[in-house]
Amino acid sequence: MIGNLDKRLNSIKKQKELEYGSFDSNMILIAKVWSVLLSKNLKQDILPHQVCQMFVASKLVRASNNYKDDTYIDAQSYLEQAKVMHEQDEIDQFKKRLP
Repeated sequence: MIGNLDKRLNSIKKQKELEYGSFDSNMILIAKVWSVLLSKNLKQDILPHQVCQMFVASKLVRASNNYKDDTYIDAQSYLEQAKVMHEQDEIDQFKKRLP
């Protein structure tokens, strides 16, 4: 079942990237814009994976009002991308600490 879910999420990601451009690039840009807009309220900049996490939260709020399969699929997609991006951030931070 996980394999089918991964295939479905990858298919959706590819389709959305054709419509909206690179997912990663968009999350990076949104993080930068949100960081600027919220700069007086933040101790540090928003990271791209946190944008994905906030999008998941917005989908959960939407799902609490009405059932729509697409809302859950979107939330799953954002959560998977958050995981991938967060893992990469951790790897990058680890590499920076190496001598």
